[in-house]
Amino acid sequence: MLSGQRKLLEDTPKDISECLEGMGKDTLPTLNVCESKYLNFYFLKDKKTFDFFDKRIIFLQGNTGTIKSTKKEYFDRLKQFVDQKGFFPESGIGQLIIFNEDEVKKLRYDAVIISLSKKYLTKKDVFKRWEKRR
Repeated sequence: MLSGQRKLLEDTPKDISECLEGMGKDTLPTLNVCESKYLNFYFLKDKKTFDFFDKRIIFLQGNTGTIKSTKKEYFDRLKQFVDQKGFFPESGIGQLIIFNEDEVKKLRYDAVIISLSKKYLTKKDVFKRWEKRR
């Protein structure tokens, strides 16, 4: 097994691997139970006490994290990866930014997940980019 990779059956809880087909069924920003379970497991080290259940998430992607994505696109890429490789990607490959209570009120989202980006984004970067889209 290469570094940064996670075997599907050995290291991933059964309820998550069995829930794969239930992920990314729509483009709504609110996560379903399956999506929440996976992201709680995937971002275990980064999320601290944050629970993804029933949260609204912004998905960004691209070299600089500037392209708006959807949870459907995010989870479709995950399913494709698992189908091709036979395991889930290792945690820590994406970036998670969790918003505080005031930020949630302003943005109407609980967190942002940035994938396929070569650039580390700050909350300030996300706020600037998100405000331009409104």
